[in-house]
Amino acid sequence: MEILKDISVIWSLIHTLVLFLFLFESRFPRKKTITLTVATMAPLAVINFFLFAFLGFEKYGTLMLLTLSLPSCIIFWVLSKYRGGRFFFTFCVVDTIVLEIIYVTNILNHYLTPNTYWVMFIIRMLIYPLIELIVYKKLRPLYLEVQRHTKKGWTLFAVIGALFYVAITLLMTHPSPITERPEYLPVLVLLFILMPIIYFDIIATLRSQQQMHEMTEQESILKIQVSNLTARMEELAAADHKFRVERHNFRHKMKTIISLLESEQYEECHMLLEEYNESLEKTKIRRFCQHSVIDAVLSSYIRRAEAKSIKLTYGFAFPDVIPVNETELATAIANALENAINACEKLEPEKRYIDIKVLDRPRFIIQIANSYEGDIVFDEDNIPVNKEQDHGFGTRYIAAFCQKDNGFYQFKAENGRFTLYLNF
Repeated sequence: MEILKDISVIWSLIHTLVLFLFLFESRFPRKKTITLTVATMAPLAVINFFLFAFLGFEKYGTLMLLTLSLPSCIIFWVLSKYRGGRFFFTFCVVDTIVLEIIYVTNILNHYLTPNTYWVMFIIRMLIYPLIELIVYKKLRPLYLEVQRHTKKGWTLFAVIGALFYVAITLLMTHPSPITERPEYLPVLVLLFILMPIIYFDIIATLRSQQQMHEMTEQESILKIQVSNLTARMEELAAADHKFRVERHNFRHKMKTIISLLESEQYEECHMLLEEYNESLEKTKIRRFCQHSVIDAVLSSYIRRAEAKSIKLTYGFAFPDVIPVNETELATAIANALENAINACEKLEPEKRYIDIKVLDRPRFIIQIANSYEGDIVFDEDNIPVNKEQDHGFGTRYIAAFCQKDNGFYQFKAENGRFTLYLNF
């Protein structure tokens, strides 16, 4: 029956690696990450398997921190994109989860099938795939998002995870195996219950912190929109006032023109017409679409782009009835143009450009493209990842907005041109 124990140990080592890779974000492409992981972790797993087989569970348990946890921590630290508290917390979470499974199955096996390893074998064969399915489907998307966009607070949480690891290991193995000290089992059970509760609370806290950042950024965008709309209304009101003044003076100017024509003072008449034309031009205002909130956003960001020497090309054919909420669409456009202007500002003036196209048929399509330099990293949902603190919420808002309204979005970056497609 030793073979069952050996298989279950190998199974645990393999799934420790799988769980960590689910929650870990590498600084290298996926293929290179897998190659480096296999090349380094496979020999380490083999060494630890032989140590376990030679020393036995009790002795090996006292050395596992030095022979497995510490070396694997160093390996993944080298591979990790995030090398601070985020990495160490992730490492501690995975290690303590697997450690809890190992210790629980050992205790159950000791009391239920002391002469065989069937309980240990069956539970481990079933529980690892189940946990991985839950982690991959439920926890992984949320955790990776929080990990990418929340930088503060991780160090303290990593210390909590490390203390859990040490506390569980010491309680299980010192001064003797826990199976020889059954009076300590209730304490161990409470610790095993407490650990996942605290982990879930930590992740919820980090998620709340991230949501606060998102709300702050969206509030800023909404304030800008209100400001844009107010400025646009003032601009329209000023133009309307100028037009009414010109209309009031129109009769007097026409009489003067007729008088000049009758007296054959053509040059003076021409000069007066030029002056009148200039006055009319001052009442002219650019309108980009018939929808006031979107028009205000476009007007504001186009003025900003022009002020920053960004070459603009645009064509707008908005439908009379927009198939989505106008304010939400305006927010998405504002986020896209904000990102485009920020990207262009990093370039020399002659390289800056933004192209905006809106089509109303055969479907409602928006395309915003801009120049950029550098590397753009996309996550597994093909959403650009912004490495700067408290940034990157705009692209996620656009994606969430499209998903909510059954729209299609695509972010594309190639040959120095970043393009956003929206299709409703």
